[in-house]
Amino acid sequence: MTQENQEDKSLEEKTFEALVHPNRRDIVRFIGEKKNPTFTQILTAAKIQDSPTLAYHLRSLSQFIIQENGKYRLTPMGKDAYSLLLRTLTCNKLSFLKQKSHRVTFDNAVIWGAVIAGTIGIGSLTLVPILLAAATVSLVATYRLFDETERRCL
Repeated sequence: MTQENQEDKSLEEKTFEALVHPNRRDIVRFIGEKKNPTFTQILTAAKIQDSPTLAYHLRSLSQFIIQENGKYRLTPMGKDAYSLLLRTLTCNKLSFLKQKSHRVTFDNAVIWGAVIAGTIGIGSLTLVPILLAAATVSLVATYRLFDETERRCL
């Protein structure tokens, strides 16, 4: 292995080592969302018990954050890490919803069934075919959304 590859691997190891800790991921997310927070704001948001612990985590994130004039901001690599963290969070939520897709189908069916029953109950039978079509479109759109977003996460 060349010296250059060893240095690259070292950066790679440092990068993933820094992001393995959940508090550090929270810090990167908070700085990315808050835009130039102070040490105290980060301490409060990250729910870290003491200043030395936060200082340790901030030092561990030195390739992702910069401190200037008492405020913190993301470096270009930090912005990439923040973007990746947001994307994984979105994909995790989607994965959870996908696992519950049968529940979404059932909930959609109950809602549309109630609307159709209400329409029949008030005597507007001419609207029933339109509502059935709308219910079908709603279910198809829900599944397309799941599938399309899942492809983006892969």
